[in-house]
Amino acid sequence: MMTPPLSFRTSLIFATAVVCVLISLLPNANGQIDCYECTVHPPEPYMNLTTRLCSKFDGSDHYKVHCPNSTYCMKKSFQLELQAGKIVKGNVRGCAPQKYDYQVYKNGSWKVESAVEYDSFKKGCFSGNDDQLRTADTQFCYCDDNLCNNAKQTTNFSSHTDTIAVIIIYNIMRFLKTHTQPA
Repeated sequence: MMTPPLSFRTSLIFATAVVCVLISLLPNANGQIDCYECTVHPPEPYMNLTTRLCSKFDGSDHYKVHCPNSTYCMKKSFQLELQAGKIVKGNVRGCAPQKYDYQVYKNGSWKVESAVEYDSFKKGCFSGNDDQLRTADTQFCYCDDNLCNNAKQTTNFSSHTDTIAVIIIYNIMRFLKTHTQPA
């Protein structure tokens, strides 16, 4: 039994839905990202900032932040060696630090301008020394999908996204082939 060809309107609606799905699978192209943010210590009371402690991190909306100056989320895992050989492990999550400020001389005075370094980071994890903490070992993980710094180990899910996109496109082409052939 032959399936009748789709009407133009139905084909247009289907094509629009396909385009929307494919756009949602694209990596973050607008230069902004949403990430989880938490710190090791609470902010000072006079700063009037929301307390987001990593020790209480649960992946809820309380920890979600918008990062207008970043295209990567970051998770930093470290361990501190205390007295008597005690080791304390910790994590910090947030927007990757891609914004930097610099001075520009304009109209007879110095002004602060900002820029975002889009090529600062690469996806994945690496170990390194953290100048801010005296740690034995620090692991820095960067990812570029919304809320990707949730996991215990930040991973790169882009290969999964690519696989899903290929499967969707294959099924769309198969659907179009069977529903648009002349009777």
